[in-house]
Amino acid sequence: MSEIIRVMTSPKQEVEVGKTFRVMLEISNTFGWIQNVQVLFNQYGEGPSIVKQMIRKEENDGIGKYYADVQFDRLGNYFFFFSLEINGETKAIKISRKTNEPELMYAWDEAPYWRELVIGQGFEVPEWSKDAIAYQIFVDRFCNGGNKQGKRQGRNYRAWGEFPNWHRDSSGHFHNNDFFCGNIEGICEHLDYLKSLSVDIVYISPINESLYRYERYASTNHMEIDPDAGTFEDLDKLHKKANEMGMHIILDIAFNHCSSDNPIFKEAWRNPNSKYRDWFYFENGGYRSWYGFPDMPIFNPNSKGYQDYVYGENGVVAKFAPYVDGFRLDLASELQPFVLEGIRNRANQFGKHLILGEYWHKVPIEVLGKGLDCPTNYLFTAAILRFVACGKGDTFASKIYEVLESYPQNTIDTMFNSLDTHDMMRAITILSKRFIREDRDRIWEIDETGSRWHVIRNGRGEFLTDEFRQFEFDNDKLTSSEYDIATKRLRVAVMLQYFLPGIPCTFYGTEVGMCGFKDPFNRKCFDWNEEHWDKELLKYYQEIGKFRKQYQGAGSSFEVLQADQDVVIFERRNETNSVFVAVNRGEQRRYFDVPQDFKQKAKTFTLNANADQNYLEPYGGMIILK
Repeated sequence: MSEIIRVMTSPKQEVEVGKTFRVMLEISNTFGWIQNVQVLFNQYGEGPSIVKQMIRKEENDGIGKYYADVQFDRLGNYFFFFSLEINGETKAIKISRKTNEPELMYAWDEAPYWRELVIGQGFEVPEWSKDAIAYQIFVDRFCNGGNKQGKRQGRNYRAWGEFPNWHRDSSGHFHNNDFFCGNIEGICEHLDYLKSLSVDIVYISPINESLYRYERYASTNHMEIDPDAGTFEDLDKLHKKANEMGMHIILDIAFNHCSSDNPIFKEAWRNPNSKYRDWFYFENGGYRSWYGFPDMPIFNPNSKGYQDYVYGENGVVAKFAPYVDGFRLDLASELQPFVLEGIRNRANQFGKHLILGEYWHKVPIEVLGKGLDCPTNYLFTAAILRFVACGKGDTFASKIYEVLESYPQNTIDTMFNSLDTHDMMRAITILSKRFIREDRDRIWEIDETGSRWHVIRNGRGEFLTDEFRQFEFDNDKLTSSEYDIATKRLRVAVMLQYFLPGIPCTFYGTEVGMCGFKDPFNRKCFDWNEEHWDKELLKYYQEIGKFRKQYQGAGSSFEVLQADQDVVIFERRNETNSVFVAVNRGEQRRYFDVPQDFKQKAKTFTLNANADQNYLEPYGGMIILK
């Protein structure tokens, strides 16, 4: 009899706090006399926090069967392995680094524990958010509906389509005071366009009043809509029209900080006895601000007044929640968990809202389902772009698995997967490889520490901001050959983005060919002259969007079938339907195998591929839905 070790758990490595998780072990008696079988769990790398004796259930054909039922009283991500005595010697069953299968070894051997186990809250998300397609809009730069004129003094109003100002102002500072007057009305006018992209969720940047910042991430009055963005009547109209068309609105909002021109902050700054004083951190004759920017003072989340202002009965969330279907919380990773929970609870009093949080790294499991439903999934962004630009499918696969094994299913189904956003270079510019950092996971971080613009002067490190922005401007336009190769890569990246678990989210204009480096070059006005669009690229987005809408992927399993330098193949399965995805980011034709049950190709989407002979041309892909 061959030696056998099998480990069995529930299909999804997820369980709620207080609920029972059963783990089973089968091991052949050919290993020897087996006794004292235990399963050991640990969390965050400390010593085992739970040790559970396993019960011997039965023995069939020389295979001993053991099980243990475990309950967890702490949220988090756990790992487990097995300890047992064989012929009086203590051994362990852990994962083999070579085969990724359970293997008997000495207890002290260093090896990974069994797969990650998610102990979560148990929570629901809005049904409309599952299997959705999202579109991110930067309000000031999307469309000036009605050709409205600017209304505020002190703003630098620009003609639609002009190049954003990237120089210092007369005082030597960079600013965010260029307003193009994109507004809510402009979004409403183009909902039919979004519908042609199969968009279900319209995610819009902040619209709160912000005197000198066009992006409105530092508000002068959270309670009001900026007059250049529109009114509550406009927002109500957009919300109702979108809902009638089967779309939902998510509003971005920044609660970590406000503007130094906010009257609340100005009073607190002037008057030490102000009722707003404890809303901020005043110290050493100054105050704390976000990343040291003096026009963005940080809120003190422990202030009861701040809490009431944000999520109290008459607070900001309560005022906006009736007009939207969810919130995207800027810098959610900086907000205290109790603040996130307060926001989520208040929003959900107005019907189930989707609460999306900005995270650049993995979200702590303690936050999910209690404060947030899902994150901006930049981990997928980095994995997709790095693979398509540089190769190494095995690294891509490990990054994807790392996320999927860390989150509860409802988070996996609703996390936002973008290829570009307002906080990074445009995807087409990245994939042109005109300039990227191959030494980093986030290959677009061209200005981070160690870049060509970091120098030592007078013994101190300095970043050459003017030179960097000059580089961005000089390289803003791609050559025709650079653009061609970049959009070929983009199509492959979109295939992955649209069929990996989660919600694919397109940044406005990428679908028609918009390029650009970092802020403000990635935030140009949308050009509504269709003669300037890449219509073939737009057609691709429309077609893959329609194909994606035929797939119901919520709750699916995920398995990588092949991952090498240039090719990634995976499948997702649930009780409703299954999908097979194969992509080739390389420059050689590649043949591949299709699982037997996918060979009846009822629905197939191809990109430079032959569905009959199962090969992918360079920059090709194939999706089979059954």
